Amino acid sequence: MPATSSSGRSRDTGGGSAARRGPRRSLTRERVVDEAIAIVESDGLAALSMRSLAERLGVAPGTLYTYVPNRTALETLILDAVAAGDALPHRLPGPWWLRLEAWARQDLVTFRERPWVLELRRSTPGVGPALIAWLDSALRAFDGTGLPEQVKLDMIEALDAYVCGAAANDAQAHGGERLPDMELFPETGRAYADAHALRRAAGEGALTAHQGQFEFGLRCLIAGFRAVAEEYGEAGGTP
Repeated sequence: MPATSSSGRSRDTGGGSAARRGPRRSLTRERVVDEAIAIVESDGLAALSMRSLAERLGVAPGTLYTYVPNRTALETLILDAVAAGDALPHRLPGPWWLRLEAWARQDLVTFRERPWVLELRRSTPGVGPALIAWLDSALRAFDGTGLPEQVKLDMIEALDAYVCGAAANDAQAHGGERLPDMELFPETGRAYADAHALRRAAGEGALTAHQGQFEFGLRCLIAGFRAVAEEYGEAGGTP
């Protein structure tokens, strides 16, 4: 693909590999982000680099910096694109606690289907416009409760941390039994032999990952939120 000037006209680059100085008409920030997501979806986060992205787009690596200043900005925009596809919490049906349950389940599905999103969230501190809009919507999901803004944020962060933790546990367990590796250290086997309560739980199958685990934890967390809301005099409905 020939390099172009900011006016879109082809120009001689003396070899065809020099980067443009102006924005490319056929290239947009949205397209850059979409192609970056395509790389991650197909080959994983490790495969994403400014060079691999430039190759996919058919441009010189320096061209990308016209649209995204650095790798961190690119990752922020990727997460923002994911957030833009999520339903806004305040628009979900039902009272506030059902809205929280709905977006918790929605996030868990996202993390299970696209585990790289969770990985990227851990390493990317940036926040884009879609994430800001989502957080504003999450706060609006509490409208009418009378809860202080700090309590609302604390609930949002607690629920988000629970969902992220559940998704991380899912990735590690792979649906199997969460027993210690007895061959890792000799001390591990001896400790397990003395762990009578743990062995009893394992004998009853309690250490096997199952679908109901997430729902049980979610129910407990939401019940706690509603109890806190009652303390402020507005539960948003009958407990």
